[in-house]
Amino acid sequence: MRRTDADVIVIGGGPSGATVAAEAARVGARVIVLEKREGDSPSRAGVIQPRVLELLDARGLMGRFREAAKNWRPDFEVPRYIYAGLVGLRYDLLDSAHPYALILPQTTTEHLLRAWAVESGAEVRRGMTYVEHTEGTGGVTVTALDADGATVRLDARFLVGADGARSEVRTRAGVPFEGREAEMTAVSIDADLTFPWAASMQMRRNENGWVLAYPFGQRTTRFIIVAEARRTVPRTEPVTIEEVRESLRAIFGEDFGITTAKWVSRYGDTHKMTPYLHRGRVSLVGESTRVHYPASGIGMNYCIQDAFNLGWKLGLVATGDAPEALLQTYDDERHPVLQDLMDDVATQCKLHFDFTPGGLKLKEFVETELIPVPEVNTILRDRLSGFKTTYHRETDPHPADGTRVGELRLGERRYTEVAARSAFVLVERADQAPATRKPLSRVTRVVADDPGFTRELAGAAAVLVRPDAYVARAWTTSPSDPELQAAYAEAIGHDVRAELTLAGH
Repeated sequence: MRRTDADVIVIGGGPSGATVAAEAARVGARVIVLEKREGDSPSRAGVIQPRVLELLDARGLMGRFREAAKNWRPDFEVPRYIYAGLVGLRYDLLDSAHPYALILPQTTTEHLLRAWAVESGAEVRRGMTYVEHTEGTGGVTVTALDADGATVRLDARFLVGADGARSEVRTRAGVPFEGREAEMTAVSIDADLTFPWAASMQMRRNENGWVLAYPFGQRTTRFIIVAEARRTVPRTEPVTIEEVRESLRAIFGEDFGITTAKWVSRYGDTHKMTPYLHRGRVSLVGESTRVHYPASGIGMNYCIQDAFNLGWKLGLVATGDAPEALLQTYDDERHPVLQDLMDDVATQCKLHFDFTPGGLKLKEFVETELIPVPEVNTILRDRLSGFKTTYHRETDPHPADGTRVGELRLGERRYTEVAARSAFVLVERADQAPATRKPLSRVTRVVADDPGFTRELAGAAAVLVRPDAYVARAWTTSPSDPELQAAYAEAIGHDVRAELTLAGH
């Protein structure tokens, strides 16, 4: 086997790249992150959704994220959220330890995730510009330029493209990017303005468009503006303060005397996606796999969820604890989720940006008559929060297989405390668990009197939880050691049924 500089090279140190690096490194892979930026980019995203909060909690990170959010603004928890620009989603009713969206600038999120990656054992090299890669049977060779323009070549077993919507890794790998170009544009501005309302958020809509405003740091107000009169302006046209003030006057009725801004951007609704996420030794993650209008602030959150799915799989394969077939499950599981995301964004945009009299009446009807209906509210909030995601298959023997795990009661410990120091976690009811079990590598066993199994897990005797806090397998009666071993083998990519057939069983 040839010598490599790393098991995994990640191109891009944003939210998805840093998360992949941390997840792969924490299970033992040698990881190098190459990040082009030497400084920070403006914070495009500003919201972390409930499912990502659960995942961060499962890594022991919620304390530092909450502290950072608290320093950013006092009301950093948002218990009620929006869908397609319409108010009323009840995050506060979610069955979760984190029934809210967390307001935090993307820049801070990146700082925290990169620090976690380094703590987990990854190496982050900044000022490194990816040039190309070549793929062979034993790995990949990456060519990059350092901050001084010198050529650097690195060998690794696997390459991850986490380099955004204009991904060079995707282009060099020959992965198609299918869909349409932008049909409309909108404006985001972080204005030098103390938030002018007592409420944490303000929205307005009329025949002239839609505006969302919320505090984004001390003496800064972020305005998201979709102006009917300006929605066909090319993305390349610079945004002027006068344009912002004119749009605010048309939609809000006043311009608040804005004269300067910390950041301003015109962005579009380009809608494109790759037909697959993984081939050979190259995986794509986050925005390198799709680009869409940032409807309801969910884009970064799905990027991070991609990374939690891919990271542990790369780590186990790189350390020799799982077959390479495990990496294909990243594509199998996440691509349908992302297709649903793209469809949902298209649905939101259709509802959100129709400012005709009929469109305004439809929005009013959905907001006042449909969203308050509990069943409708549940459907919409689960879409945004990430709770709708499931990896359950029709052939799975238990209805909880593939579903999310948020929190379990493990005596004096929380599930998330155990998960932060573990890969797989086996939780068993004390009244049905055997006194001893044959140990399994990468599996931490916990026996609890009342684990708090709810939803699909209600009545379960035991559950094997994956590193990304989804159920690998649940049982209604205590599994035998061979049954547990078979479930674990399948969870890490072995085709157990095929192997049993070859063995004559």
